[in-house]
Amino acid sequence: MNTLGQPLGPGARIGIVAPSAPVEKARFEEGLAYLQSLGLEPVCAPSVGQEYGYLSGTDEVRARDINRFFADPSIDGILCLRGGYGAARLLELLDYETIAAWPKLFIGFSDITALHTALRQRCGLATIHGPMLMNLGGAATPYTFAQFAAGLTEPALPGPITLPPGWVLEPLVEGTVHGNLTGGNMMLLANLTGTPNGLDGTGDILFLEEIGEEAYSLDRMLRQFEQSSLISRVQAVVFGEFVHCTPVEPEAGEFTVRDVLTYYARRWGKPAACGLPYGHGKTNGWLPLGRPATLRVTADSVSLILEDI
Repeated sequence: MNTLGQPLGPGARIGIVAPSAPVEKARFEEGLAYLQSLGLEPVCAPSVGQEYGYLSGTDEVRARDINRFFADPSIDGILCLRGGYGAARLLELLDYETIAAWPKLFIGFSDITALHTALRQRCGLATIHGPMLMNLGGAATPYTFAQFAAGLTEPALPGPITLPPGWVLEPLVEGTVHGNLTGGNMMLLANLTGTPNGLDGTGDILFLEEIGEEAYSLDRMLRQFEQSSLISRVQAVVFGEFVHCTPVEPEAGEFTVRDVLTYYARRWGKPAACGLPYGHGKTNGWLPLGRPATLRVTADSVSLILEDI
């Protein structure tokens, strides 16, 4: 069973780490203020505020921050600063034995997919696909803030996932499966394929999201997941948000993003749905990766239910 960190309430100290790109100061200050409004005490790692090219400090500094915060008993949970690029460069520098011995809530998305995958597969740690500090200082929706605040206090509350008002999940392939949630950003998962840190996914419900890619690029990544046998190992696929991915509207002779997703879902024949409110949009909920769930897809409805353990 994958271990999830303890809930964080008022007075908890939440460590801020920067595994990827450097800080943007205005959104950084707003994010800190939001955490403080929840009664949390943010503790920034040394790499936060550093710049090393397109990275927030050297690989050694960024990895040391993560190792130190997991080992520090005064730090109750860990929130990533932002995505961008750089998390995969840290995978050989992390102290997985210490991390496994000190499980804590670890929250992030996008580039952080590399860390989610490694921490689960090497440490048995369940992690949170959710907003990062910079997102909490941006123009997030009320749903996003509500999900984050509720998730801190009940990280894996059993029951159907909460959707934003008026939000509907769309069925692609019917079926019912039980499995652990896994996945994240498509590009990161594709880049890890064929490496020692590639996603295994056996028996899992695979979640996928992306930003800024054209339909043919999504096609290429989905075909890579198929050819690498990842799809044969998972039980189902659920698609999240595909922000600024084009084309969205039909053009003469062009496949849309939805065309590509639907084609592969039906080609694979496993239960599949789309529209989860997780990803790079302003609406970005709290999804506990590595935890068990049930996906039910019928001709006219979809439910994703977190299971009690």
